[in-house]
Formats: sequence, C-alpha cells, structure tokens
Amino acid sequence: MKNFIWDLDGTILDSYKIILKSLEETCLYFDMDFDYTSVKKHILKKSVVSFLQEKSSEKKVSYSVMKDYFSEMNSYNASSIKLMNGAKEILNWTRLNDIQNYIYTHKSDTAIQILKNLNIDSFFEEVVTSSYGFKRKPDSQALDYLIEKYNLDKQKTYYIGDRLIDKEVAINAGIKSINLTEKNSYNNTYISSLSSIERLF
Repeated sequence: MKNFIWDLDGTILDSYKIILKSLEETCLYFDMDFDYTSVKKHILKKSVVSFLQEKSSEKKVSYSVMKDYFSEMNSYNASSIKLMNGAKEILNWTRLNDIQNYIYTHKSDTAIQILKNLNIDSFFEEVVTSSYGFKRKPDSQALDYLIEKYNLDKQKTYYIGDRLIDKEVAINAGIKSINLTEKNSYNNTYISSLSSIERLF
C-alpha cells in the first residue's frame, strides 16, 4: 500500500494570496513596510514565522503579539481559500487506488476547519498541525511520528509539497519527495501539477 503525506499551503490549498493579504494587513496595523514580491519570495524560501520574527525584531514589536494578530487575520480570511487545481480529482484518484493520505503542515488547527469547509477532510487519516509541537521542517520529527504510528513502509511513502523545505524534510525522514517546484534529483520527482501524480504510479 502506498502512502501520501501532504503539505498544505501551496500544495493542496491555493492559499498564498490569503497568507500574503493577512501579512500585509498585519504590517499595516503595526505601521511596517510591505513589499508583496519580496515578502512572497521570503515566505516561499523560508517561512511566515521567519518573516514575522525578522519584522518584529527590526521594528522592536513583540513577536507573539504580531503573530497573534496575523493568526487572527488569517483565520478571518480563511473562508476565501480555495483548492489547488486538480486537488479534489487527485484525492479521489488516491481513494480509488487504495492510497492512504496524511497531512503535515506548519499551519495551526484552523487547517482542519478549512479542510472541512472544502469537503476534503474525509480523505485524510490524520492532520498534523503546529499544535502537535513538533520541530519545524526540515526536521523530520513530524514525519517520523506518522511513519511510526501507522507503520508506514518508507519505500512506499511520499511527501508531496511545493518548496525546497518540503523536499528536505522528506529526505531527512528517509522517504521520497514529490514536489511542485523542485527539479528532479535524488529522491525527488518534480511535477508541474497535481494531476501529474497519476502518471508516476
């Protein structure tokens, strides 16, 4: 049996526009500059947490206060999040082909409500969010937890994501990577769209 562990933002959820909108609202609230293009590059290469940490340090604003405001804005805007093209179709395909699905995301537990709102929560055995307290990617702690808990065969388990950090966490966990942006390399297969996954199996 094959197993897919999915990233969420930018992989299943077309959510970067919403995240950036929430970050822009946060920066405006705290009277900080915001450049859409550079911020997008930053969060794709690093993370939202890294961006907020840098901004809070630079402007001498409490990181926790700033993060809480961002989380509030992001939750408020979450209803606008849509699925990535082909997401529902590929999830239906996994069900027909007896592939087990899991999620590992840095997102908070709001992720679970978003999945319910989009009517795809039933596809996933477990959704590991930031509330679990695992070390962040590329540390493999969260993937190790899923692999051990469900006794997943590493040779038949894949982490599907859209950033370099997603490829790195897969390699660190000893499983294969399928990635929407990273080129073909050792243990990683590039896909141009989610529908391309079908052709790999």
